[in-house]
Amino acid sequence: MSKSSKKEPEGGKAIITYSRGWQSLAATRSLGKRGVGVITGDEYRLTPASFSRYSTVNFRYPSPGAEPDAFLDRLEEVIIEHKPEDPDAPYVLMPIHKETYLIARHRERFERHICVPVPDIEQIEQVHDKGTLAAYAMGKGVPIPRTWLPADVGALEAKVSEIPLPAFVKLRTSAAGVGIQKVDSAKEIVKTFKSFIQRYNLKPGAYPLVQEGVPGEDYCTTTLFDHGELRAVMTYHNLRTYPAEKGAGVLRETVEAEAMEKIARDLLGSIGWHGVAELDFRWDGESEPKLIEINPRFWGGLIQAIRSGWDYPWLLFRLAVDGKVDAPDETRADVRTETPILALIATLREISDSDTRMDQLKGAWREARSELKEGSKRAGLRKVFSGLKDYIDVKHRYEEAKRLLEVHKHNAYDVLSAHDPLPVMGMLYPLAVFFRHGKVNMELLTSEGGPEADEAQ
Repeated sequence: MSKSSKKEPEGGKAIITYSRGWQSLAATRSLGKRGVGVITGDEYRLTPASFSRYSTVNFRYPSPGAEPDAFLDRLEEVIIEHKPEDPDAPYVLMPIHKETYLIARHRERFERHICVPVPDIEQIEQVHDKGTLAAYAMGKGVPIPRTWLPADVGALEAKVSEIPLPAFVKLRTSAAGVGIQKVDSAKEIVKTFKSFIQRYNLKPGAYPLVQEGVPGEDYCTTTLFDHGELRAVMTYHNLRTYPAEKGAGVLRETVEAEAMEKIARDLLGSIGWHGVAELDFRWDGESEPKLIEINPRFWGGLIQAIRSGWDYPWLLFRLAVDGKVDAPDETRADVRTETPILALIATLREISDSDTRMDQLKGAWREARSELKEGSKRAGLRKVFSGLKDYIDVKHRYEEAKRLLEVHKHNAYDVLSAHDPLPVMGMLYPLAVFFRHGKVNMELLTSEGGPEADEAQ
């Protein structure tokens, strides 16, 4: 499926990758509302951002992880295809997710065609791996939880009795609760360590780390740097996470956090960071905040920053085009944003419990996909919801939605928008498929991974 405009957009163009992510949708809306022609891409069809009214063109690419060379070839092809006729027109490549690292490693391939405002790969590697970050942070005197980096199972078994409980076993390169397991005994630490090595096919040097559990709640400090100079910074507090204790934020509020923001300035500024980054902290409100990890790219709660006045996609776009950017003038600290995910999960579980219901939804989705591609979007929406109405308890769902919205009526939502309603279509059927096959996990729900089933294509 593709959409195209008849003339060059006056605000320039941007290419956004990983269009299945909530943060990608937020970036698409941010730039599109400012007149930028947004081109959205992903390895899957029918993603939330591809349905947005602000996506002028969308395309598919091979998996950056499984087929990196093919991904790079396809991306370069799209960049050249949509290059503005005016060589001075703004044109920015804005990777959103883990493909950022691959693009950073091969940036010279694209920079002759398009602006690429991402950190150097050497900078990314220094902070993305939780093991190297721990060593770097300790060298800088940054408070972090005590961390163990076992070279193998034997080394872990020799030290496991010294690790305070509860603790966490973590993959070195993951985020948003993916590849993280809370453990409450020495035996469970070793068992989880072994299972992670097997499940993720880890090689020596990439084995999980073990980190002590620290009290407190989750805080996220978001930043934009211009070659080491901090240009924008804000922090939000995750009031609720899913799953609890280790997952991504699904209810957030903006807060003041000078101590965390100083750590961000000092840590990333000292290595000349360029572009966006987000730092996760754990804080009990009294002691020093503990740095947990750094995401060297856009983050899942991007909507919280945008709604609070720190419009990072637009700031990054201007930094790439103008070579400089000023901090935002008008910001707010009274904003809450929410991912209405729990109600969606309940609905999808109801759907996935029945073969008949899944078949009906599958048929409705296929008809809608055809209608959306070849006909009107309104007709496509009718196809889907006519397929849903026969087997979902509509009255109950309406009352539940009404109650949920009443409790949270002042919150802003990641996906739902009266002015841009279609992106919710990019979530319904793929999520139902994964529930059906037992594959819905935080990789999908937090934008840390994506669909695996052919049916989602």
